[in-house]
Amino acid sequence: MKKNKLLLYIMFAVVCGIWLISFSHFREDFLGQFYYMPFLGVIAATIANTTPAAAGIVYFPVLTRLQISPVTAVQFSLIIQAYGMGLGTFKWYLVNKRLFMANVMPLCLSGGVLGIIISIVFIPMKNPELLSLTFNTISFIVTQVIFFSILFRRTYPNFTINLNLLNMIVLFTFSLVGGLVSGWIGFGIDTMFYFLLTFIFKINPAIAIVTSISIMAAVSVAGTVLNIIFNQVPLSLWYSAVPGVTIAGLFFASYFAVKIGARNILILFAFLLSVDFFMAFWTQQTIPMNQTFKLIFTYILVLYLLVIHVKIFKQSYKKINPEIGKFKSDQG
Repeated sequence: MKKNKLLLYIMFAVVCGIWLISFSHFREDFLGQFYYMPFLGVIAATIANTTPAAAGIVYFPVLTRLQISPVTAVQFSLIIQAYGMGLGTFKWYLVNKRLFMANVMPLCLSGGVLGIIISIVFIPMKNPELLSLTFNTISFIVTQVIFFSILFRRTYPNFTINLNLLNMIVLFTFSLVGGLVSGWIGFGIDTMFYFLLTFIFKINPAIAIVTSISIMAAVSVAGTVLNIIFNQVPLSLWYSAVPGVTIAGLFFASYFAVKIGARNILILFAFLLSVDFFMAFWTQQTIPMNQTFKLIFTYILVLYLLVIHVKIFKQSYKKINPEIGKFKSDQG
């Protein structure tokens, strides 16, 4: 464990050194426009490396509301996830390598990479805001499944998947669709993959979360390479976010996850997806919608979520469900 900690500190020192050496090239953009990115990077990278929601779920709505184009926000989400979730994957491997489902990764990565190639190179999305709204709507539905699985104490007994023909087809199909969505809006395969593992295969959420993080990281690397070749990459934004992302990816995220436990991370994940849905729904301009209808619909959903959270809190207060699993360090 001491060697692992020393390795992390060495990596952090190297990143800081390279960042300071490169500062003169990005100083004007960083000080003039993107000074807030290190702080946003801590939040986004913590969420990305503790929940099955990539950093894009934070960056996309925030950056687009700061007058950064949706296309740039997507390209940035992929490059920063390639870096930040890559660090997080490495850190989780040091924490407990048994949290990775190694047998499904080659199949899922092949589907995800194929999907992101298609979406970036052959079928680029002209209106990513519409797809983001669609994805957020689907994600909101997923959150309800998570909420009710917690309320009804659903168990997750499995730690692996038998790769028979049917399961392989299901995994590859979900990964392909997740790769397509990730290429269009900068995130998605991790959320879809987590839902597939827990809801369909009843995989322990701790394993599902960490495995989905590693898959999103690898797909983001592929998407970044494709954007470098065929499009462009917002390097100033990426540079500005690196300090916060590095701190969260190497140190804060896994510590935070271990302390609060996988069950509470599920609740946090569902809450973030709900908030993201509300933001996308309330600010969207793609689909014409009466303002009064938006207001009434939002109030109803907020009331509904409040009731759900109160019920979960009461249940947790009485007895925290031990069956959902915790992120435990590997003592071996």
